[in-house]
Amino acid sequence: MAPIQQPTPRPSDASAPVPPAPPAPGVPPRPAASAASATSATSATKSKSKPKQAKPHRPRSAAMPAMPANPVHITDDERQFRAWMWVTTSLLAITLLSVSVPLAATIYGVHLLAAFGTSLAVAGALPLSVRLPWVAAGLSAAGLLSFALLASGSDGPPWPWPVTSIIAQGALLIVLGLMFEWRVGFITWVAAVVVTFPFAFVDAGAAANMVTGAAVTALAFSIAVLVAQRRLIGVELFRERAHSASEQQRRLLVEERNRIARELHDVVAHGLSIIHVQATSAPYRVEGLSEGAKTEFAEIAVSARAAMTEMRQLLGVLRSADTAAETAPQPGLAELPELAASVERAGVPVTLGVAESLPDAGLAATAAYRIVQEALSNVVRHAPGAPTFVSVEMHADDLVVCIDNEAATAAPAPDAKGGGHGLIGIDERAALLGGRAEYGARPDGGYRVLATLPIGSDGGTA
Repeated sequence: MAPIQQPTPRPSDASAPVPPAPPAPGVPPRPAASAASATSATSATKSKSKPKQAKPHRPRSAAMPAMPANPVHITDDERQFRAWMWVTTSLLAITLLSVSVPLAATIYGVHLLAAFGTSLAVAGALPLSVRLPWVAAGLSAAGLLSFALLASGSDGPPWPWPVTSIIAQGALLIVLGLMFEWRVGFITWVAAVVVTFPFAFVDAGAAANMVTGAAVTALAFSIAVLVAQRRLIGVELFRERAHSASEQQRRLLVEERNRIARELHDVVAHGLSIIHVQATSAPYRVEGLSEGAKTEFAEIAVSARAAMTEMRQLLGVLRSADTAAETAPQPGLAELPELAASVERAGVPVTLGVAESLPDAGLAATAAYRIVQEALSNVVRHAPGAPTFVSVEMHADDLVVCIDNEAATAAPAPDAKGGGHGLIGIDERAALLGGRAEYGARPDGGYRVLATLPIGSDGGTA
């Protein structure tokens, strides 16, 4: 016998509320207003006659720590994405710093310390942009302006936007475009263009360099914004699909519970009708009943009749507009041989083993029949031709139903995949009687369904 896999419970969607912050102790009370001092003299004589009662101290609202109304919860994927961005930007910053410092000192004639400072500002803005976007934007703009001023005496190399600055600014805008709203990156791009725009009027080479740097960085920022929007749309679609799947699961569960309730209506109504008939005929069948006993039997009959009426009304609420009324009685364990024969005609060999002295009526018998029916339907749909073994027996006070099928001998139909009501119905029927259902794949490629139904909870009779 292969081990049974317990169905994993779904995590609850509800989250625990965050408790409010405790009041800050030791805050001095608010001083009395000056207008209150005018009435202190008149109330002094009254206060001498009776003792003062200490009022509960209420801390000032200014002493309360500020808490965000909606705290932002960062998912594991977002945290991992930020970590990768920080590592990437740090490596790129180190590379740019090692290249731009000697480049600024040798080609542009900038003092070594000044070259190190401006290069550190431009390159260091990259890792800072992951957590502090506005600080990174200001630091990058300051580094570009400082380098343009210090390298204004150079003749020949690209100026005021050297190649390293274009790469650094483009990378900065890509990070801002991917991680933050587009306004942050746009303001950063505008700030870099504005601080270096006056140098475009120096000569034609500076103007061409200015246009090239602004165009390249704008293109990089535009691509990053498009990628971020696509990523955002993908996340929203994933959330909507997960929400739709959850809603679909809830709808299937409600539909299955309604169907079970409609099926069990006949069982409950049959018991109520027996109570009604026995209570109504008791005065005629039993001789020597007192008037009090006759009145009590009459009240029992009235209560049973009212319960039957309410059951019919409840059934009308549960039945949808396109659901036909069921007139046939609900099946029990006696109908299992007929069910097995119908499944064998569908091409699935079934070996049926039903113990003796089993309850032939009641909720447990009906639930056991429906569980076997659902399991055999799954075998026909998902494992065509698989030999199947069905056993129903008693263990102590429990009715144990086991359906084992071997591996399929034919390929399932193309439309066999997908979530149906079978396993949901098995779970609900077992839970209705206070039992449990277990199901799972076997190591040999087959499948097993095992349900335990307490007999004492439904009043079934053997």
